[in-house]
Amino acid sequence: MVTNAQTQENARERRYRRFFQVVDGLVEEIQGHQWEATGKAKRRVRGEQLLKLRASVETLIRDSVAVVYQRKRKGEASVHLNRNWYGGEASPADLTYSIHVERAYQGMLELGYLEQTQRGVHDRQGRKDGSNRSRLTRFRATDHLIIKFTAREQEVFPVIVPPERGHAPIKVRIKSADGPDELFAAPVTAEVQQMADNLSRINRVLATRWYDLHIPDAELADLQARLAEDPDGAKPLALDRRTLHRVFNDRDLTTGGRFYGGWWQNVPKAYRRHLIVNGKRMVEIDYSNLHPALLYAQEGVVPSVDCYRGIFAADVEARGGNELRSTVKAAFNAMLNAEKELRQAPKGVEPGKFSMKWRELSDAVLAAHKPIAHHFYTGAGKRLQRADSDVAERVMLDFIDRGIAILPIHDSFLVHEGHSDLLEDSMRKALREVCGVETKLKLVEPDLSRVFAELKEQRMQDPEGFGLEVSQDIGEILASRAGHEKRLDAFYSSASLGTS
Repeated sequence: MVTNAQTQENARERRYRRFFQVVDGLVEEIQGHQWEATGKAKRRVRGEQLLKLRASVETLIRDSVAVVYQRKRKGEASVHLNRNWYGGEASPADLTYSIHVERAYQGMLELGYLEQTQRGVHDRQGRKDGSNRSRLTRFRATDHLIIKFTAREQEVFPVIVPPERGHAPIKVRIKSADGPDELFAAPVTAEVQQMADNLSRINRVLATRWYDLHIPDAELADLQARLAEDPDGAKPLALDRRTLHRVFNDRDLTTGGRFYGGWWQNVPKAYRRHLIVNGKRMVEIDYSNLHPALLYAQEGVVPSVDCYRGIFAADVEARGGNELRSTVKAAFNAMLNAEKELRQAPKGVEPGKFSMKWRELSDAVLAAHKPIAHHFYTGAGKRLQRADSDVAERVMLDFIDRGIAILPIHDSFLVHEGHSDLLEDSMRKALREVCGVETKLKLVEPDLSRVFAELKEQRMQDPEGFGLEVSQDIGEILASRAGHEKRLDAFYSSASLGTS
C-alpha cells in the first residue's frame, strides 16, 4: 500500500528529476572516492546511511546552486562544522556529522564540486552591545558542479532545486550568554499542533506561486554579494526558500513567535518595491507605530500620530529628517527588546551622526514616552512580538482561505496590487480581534521606474508606433527574456509535473 508520504515523495522526485539525477551521480562518486588522507575509498554506506548521504548531498547542492545567478559572481552558502550541532533538536534528523560533514561535505570539497570560502568563527566574548561575531563556515559551488546542469537549467537554478525537507515548523530559540543560541523544536501541545497545522495551510498556498524581483540578474547578483558581505553572517538571497516557520524566544511561547524562512525577508526595504508574484506587481502595507500603539493602549493613553518624531527640539528634528526618525525607531525597538539598560548604542544605531551620545538618545526616548517608559529595558518588545505574530497569522489565514498568496515581513504584508483594499480590511480586523486596538496603516506602492524606463526605450526604438520587429526564431526569443521571466516559465513548467 502506497502511503500519502510516499506519494508526495514520488511527486517531489518527478518534479525535480534532473536535480536528483545530479545528486545520485555525486553520491556514487563519493562512494567510490579515493580519500586524500588514506588514498583509499571508505566502506560504502547502505540502507538508512545511504539515504542520509543522499539527503546530505541534496542539501549541499541545493544550498550552493540556488544562490547562483551569474557564474562569475556566485553566492555563498553556510554549513555547520560543529559536531555537537548534529543530533540536536535544531539539526534535521536526516543530517548527521559523520555523513553530512565527513563524507558529503569533505567529499565534495576533495572532488572539486565545492570550495570553502571562509572559515567559521565562534566569538565567545561577544560585543558590548550584546551581539557577537560568530558565523558559520561558508562555501560555494564550483564550475565543476555547475556544469553538471545544462545552460538552460543554470539560468533558473532557484526553480529546479527542491525546497528544504520539512523540519520542525514551530521552534524555540534560547539565547546563550557564552555560546551560540540554542534552537530546538517546540514541545508538542494542542496549541503548537494548531500552529503547525496553520503553517502547513499557509505553506501549501505559498508553494503554488513564484515570487521574484523585477530587476536584472546582474543587479540580483550584486545584491546577493552585498548581503553575503554582512560581517555578522551570510544572508543568502536564495529564491527557492519559500517556506515559513515560527520562532519563539522561550519554552512557554510567551515571547517572539514571528514568521521566518522566506527569502523575501532578507531583501533590503528599497528592493521590496520590486517584488512580483507570478510576474505581477505587489504592494506592501504595514502597521504604523504598532508596538507603541499596543503599549499606550495598555496604559489607556492615546499616543501621538508618529511616535518616532517630536523626540528632540524642532531644529534638531528638522536637521535630522527621516534619518533621525529611523534612528529613533531603531533605538525605541532596541530599548523595548533589551532586558536590561543598554550602556552603549546597539548595532545599527549611530547617535554620533546627530552629534549626540547613546545616553542622550536613550534619555530623550524615555522622556518623550513617559506613559510607557516603565516598559523599556524589560524585554517587553519580545512579548509584543507574540501579539503581532498572532495578528500576522490571522491575516495570512484570511488570505490563504481565499486561495490568495501573501508574504509576511513581521508586521507588514505583501500581496498582488489588486488585493490592496482586501489587505487593509483584513489587517484592521485582525488587529482589533487579537489586540483590541486600532492604528494607522502605511501603503508602499510598487516601484514602476523600470516599467517606465522600458516603455521609454520602446518609444525611442519605435517612434512611429508601428511596433518593434520581433524575431521568429524561438531560440532568440527565449534568450531575450529577462531572468525573472525565465524563472517563472520554468516554475510553470515544473509545477505541471506535480507538487512537492
